[in-house]
Amino acid sequence: MEGFFTLKSLLTYSGAAAAAAALTQIIKPLAAKLPFQVSARFITYITALIITLAATVLSGSKEPADYALCTVNAALISLSSNGGYDLIKSLMSDNDDTEDNDEDNS
Repeated sequence: MEGFFTLKSLLTYSGAAAAAAALTQIIKPLAAKLPFQVSARFITYITALIITLAATVLSGSKEPADYALCTVNAALISLSSNGGYDLIKSLMSDNDDTEDNDEDNS
């Protein structure tokens, strides 16, 4: 597990999405204590943006286009991270109204 959050893994889409999801779960309780409300999706985007920018800087990139692309990549990482969290949350809930439990499903 010590090699999970390496620069090489954070430069991948799935590594950055996993890191964004994990860090968002750590940051959400801290953000709840703020005097104003911050959505979890915004926290995930900012976290993904910081991860992509840091990984780009640490990889030694000097191209301005790489840094501009970080904003787009952070949006995609944020959306996939939130979708993964929503999927796990729905699978862990006691929802009997799933497609797999449908009697008409053949």
